Amino acid sequence: MRKEIYPLVTCFTEEHSDIIFAEFPGNLKIDLDVAREIVANRLDFTKNTKHYVILDASNVREITPEAKDYMKRPDTGQKNILGIAFIATNPLSTLFANIFIKTQKNFQAKFFSNKVDAFDWIIEQRRKNK
Repeated sequence: MRKEIYPLVTCFTEEHSDIIFAEFPGNLKIDLDVAREIVANRLDFTKNTKHYVILDASNVREITPEAKDYMKRPDTGQKNILGIAFIATNPLSTLFANIFIKTQKNFQAKFFSNKVDAFDWIIEQRRKNK
C-alpha cells in the first residue's frame, strides 16, 4: 500500500490501483487556500493521472463559498476524477459531498454513510467505464 500524509489530507492506495482513498484531519475548515492545497496534494499523489476517489469527508466542519466554487470546477477541484464516493456522517460533510454531487450531470459522485458501500459503488462505476 502506498500512503502519503499531507498537512490537510491523507491519501492512500494499493499499488497500481486507480482508486484513491482520502481523508481529512479533524475539524477541517475549507477556504480557497485550503481547497487549492487539497487539490494540489491529490494531483501530486496521483501523479496527475485520472483516478477514482473514496473520500471520507466526515471531518469537514466548514467550507466557504469561494472554496465551493473552486471544488466544483472541472479544471480544478474535479480535475482527473473519474468518479467519487463520499463518506459523509454529519450535516456539514453531507453539504461538502453535495457540492460535487449536484454540480454536473456527467460527473459521477454519490455519498454514503460507510466505506463498504462507497467502495462497492466505486468498483461498479469503474466496471461501467471500462
